[in-house]
Amino acid sequence: MTAEEILTIANAYAAHTGRTLSGVGTISCGNAKIFSRLKAGRGANIITVERAFRWFQDNWPEDAPWPLERNCETA
Repeated sequence: MTAEEILTIANAYAAHTGRTLSGVGTISCGNAKIFSRLKAGRGANIITVERAFRWFQDNWPEDAPWPLERNCETA
């Protein structure tokens, strides 16, 4: 899972649900700043990124296409 991939997922979810990226961070992994940090080229804890990715997998809207061509794995 790259920063670009998790940002693509987060941006797609935000666009589909009308939430802000900070709101998506809060509900997906309890960290409102994670996606702004990644967008700015800064790092994030891999455990937090994995938590967000798993949340997206479990909570992806049925009426929205998965935004990546391949199914990413964490770690």
